[in-house]
Amino acid sequence: MDNYTPPPALVVKKSNKLINAMFDLTLQCNRLLAYAISKLPPDLVPTPGVPVIIEIIVHEFAAMFGLDPKSAYREVEATADLLENKRIQLDPSETLNGRRVKTRLIVKQEYDDGKGRTWLRFDEDIVPHLLDLRSDFTQYKIKDVYQFSTASAWRVYELLKESKGKGHGQRDFEVEELKSKLGLSGLYARVGNLKQRVLDPAVAEINKHSDIEVQYEQLKRGRCITGFTFLIFDNLKNKTVQERIRAQAEKLDTGVDHAPELSKLLRQAYHVRTKQARQIANLAAGQGRIDDVMERLPGIQARFDALEDNKRTTSLGGYVFRSLLKELTPKQKDLPI
Repeated sequence: MDNYTPPPALVVKKSNKLINAMFDLTLQCNRLLAYAISKLPPDLVPTPGVPVIIEIIVHEFAAMFGLDPKSAYREVEATADLLENKRIQLDPSETLNGRRVKTRLIVKQEYDDGKGRTWLRFDEDIVPHLLDLRSDFTQYKIKDVYQFSTASAWRVYELLKESKGKGHGQRDFEVEELKSKLGLSGLYARVGNLKQRVLDPAVAEINKHSDIEVQYEQLKRGRCITGFTFLIFDNLKNKTVQERIRAQAEKLDTGVDHAPELSKLLRQAYHVRTKQARQIANLAAGQGRIDDVMERLPGIQARFDALEDNKRTTSLGGYVFRSLLKELTPKQKDLPI
């Protein structure tokens, strides 16, 4: 895995109800399920009552997660068996017919032996929790989780990523609630063992490999530890240059225009989107470069106009935004880590 990085386009998207319903998957089950979900066409709309079949390219999956190619095919089949035996309970509010449903994550497997191809069929009741999600969902990139070595790290990550996706910078758990969500009910009677063997290693992996950084604090009643508060931050050191630049711009965007005239000019004359215009204007204001940016705008438009049509990858507004963002944000070596 040290020499392989999954493509950024591989994104896992699940409804939050499904995330909270799945708590005892093995590490390999998490990997295979995430890989399969990332292969779902993003523009595919679910048809009620119709399952979805996804092709698994075994050698790609093996390379991504550092599996021995000689045994990867057998390991994928064994993991798919575990997923097929895993039952998920969906409450009435989560089903199409308003009834409580117990179903399997996948309901059928097909194999092209000798060619390294596997097909997994997602149950029709699961499909609405994976496709065409408009709200109450969590998404993350495979590149941010593929190096996890424990199921607990993956599980803690998903739970905290869910909270961060809702705009929350922290999440509280009672001890027993957390153990239940990690599939550890009845285990670790001593909280110290839970911390040492589960939470501390999980947090270390998340902070080292993922796009979020986590700290946790103990909640106490007297001398007794009753729960934990997890604090969630952006982990800039694990983001790409483009992601780090966007994160810097987002931090400056509080919804207030600090340079309204420049923002208005960007919107009206150069067709920059409202939020992006505000970000650029605020960056310029923060650096005392409002006049400088205004002077640069005609030149940026001239460069755009000079581009051949087949070399234009964005609109004028997008081109102006990218150009100014590049000029107004620090170089990679200067970005905070």
